[in-house]
Amino acid sequence: MATRTTIEKNGTRKTGRIRRSQEERSATSRAGLLDSAIRLMRERGIAATSMSEIAADANLTRGAIQHHFSSREELILAAVRELDDRLSQAFERYSVPDGVRGIDRVAALFDQVTALTVSPDAIAVYDLLSASRGDPALKDRTLELQRPLTQQFREFWRRNLDGHIPAPLIETSLEITLMMSEGAAMAQLLSQTSDTIGRTMADTRTMLLEFVRVRL
Repeated sequence: MATRTTIEKNGTRKTGRIRRSQEERSATSRAGLLDSAIRLMRERGIAATSMSEIAADANLTRGAIQHHFSSREELILAAVRELDDRLSQAFERYSVPDGVRGIDRVAALFDQVTALTVSPDAIAVYDLLSASRGDPALKDRTLELQRPLTQQFREFWRRNLDGHIPAPLIETSLEITLMMSEGAAMAQLLSQTSDTIGRTMADTRTMLLEFVRVRL
């Protein structure tokens, strides 16, 4: 618990605990549950992770998790939102310097996107999306949550290449990169070796840059 130090009238220092509000404690508990859920589901998979295990990992009771999330499905949706927010913030933080142009600019963007694609957060999102396919209602809701992030990725790509390469090349390179990133994430889920995925991504990068180069 946080502490606060005050100065008394006689000049002495007094340190005491700061009592958090119920709202603050609730927000902390919810964040802890989401962190535990994301980590455990990422490590074990959704099917092998129970609500009780998530609560125990967060040092909370089963009742606490039911207080914040009415069902397992609501917890999964909240986890997808949290992961999407993290990836969205990563996109917002990155931009290619103006001095980087042409092929080098496409390469820099491709490298940034692929790094995010195989990050633990991105893999966890794809795992959650994959696991939701058996439930049509949950599948529709998770896919709906993904649309803003996909649109943000498209805007990120266009914004960083606009005025640097022709518009048709922006769109084609965007679709190639998007398909590659989704494939790389699924390969991770299927336990492909990092060397195999790395070679595939490197080959795709080479082909993409050559495709753009001959059309500039």
